[in-house]
Amino acid sequence: MMKRRVPCIIGFLLFLSIANSASAKSTYFVIKGDTLWKIALNHNLNLESIIKSNPQVKNPDLIFPGQTIIIPSNQVSREEITLNQKEQKLLMLTNRERQTYGLKPLIIDPTLSYLARQKSIDMLKKEYVSHNSPTYGDSTLMLKAFQIPFKKVKENIGAGYLSAEEIHLSWMNSTVNKANVLDNMATHIGIGYAEGGIHGHYWTILIVQRIEGGN
Repeated sequence: MMKRRVPCIIGFLLFLSIANSASAKSTYFVIKGDTLWKIALNHNLNLESIIKSNPQVKNPDLIFPGQTIIIPSNQVSREEITLNQKEQKLLMLTNRERQTYGLKPLIIDPTLSYLARQKSIDMLKKEYVSHNSPTYGDSTLMLKAFQIPFKKVKENIGAGYLSAEEIHLSWMNSTVNKANVLDNMATHIGIGYAEGGIHGHYWTILIVQRIEGGN
């Protein structure tokens, strides 16, 4: 008999500012304060693609100023990210819930979805369920790198839930997570799902209030 996985859910509210990002290059010279994760974000790539393109970096957590990093080309842009079936279902459930309370639907944002998916993949690979990633830090660090103009971000995460219906119901049964979904000032959402790992299913949603009012 298959053991039932214990679901994990967490809600969190973070306030943040924006930061600068760099343009993509075929090669990049490391400067003080760089990490491979930061370089990947600034070049619109995922961390795994940077690591695979730089086998000369023996320890991905340790790079030095002046070191040359190869920036892979022909990568899928985060603006081209589309939702899979489960992510689409969760978007529908989220906006239907908001409609029930007389709230405006959230606009799906490809960049936020790219980040949400990367967070879910990271939880799967590193075997954790937490807002503080050993790879990316908290969501403020992830979002700052993309210069997304917003006032606040709320993050719901979960693991062990097979379907969008199950994770949505779990969030609606949590005071914090429900409040995040029903934030009347929120304008945009990113949704990321990953399958595999010790919990089987990993979910992340990033809900933001955009400075420009959702346009």
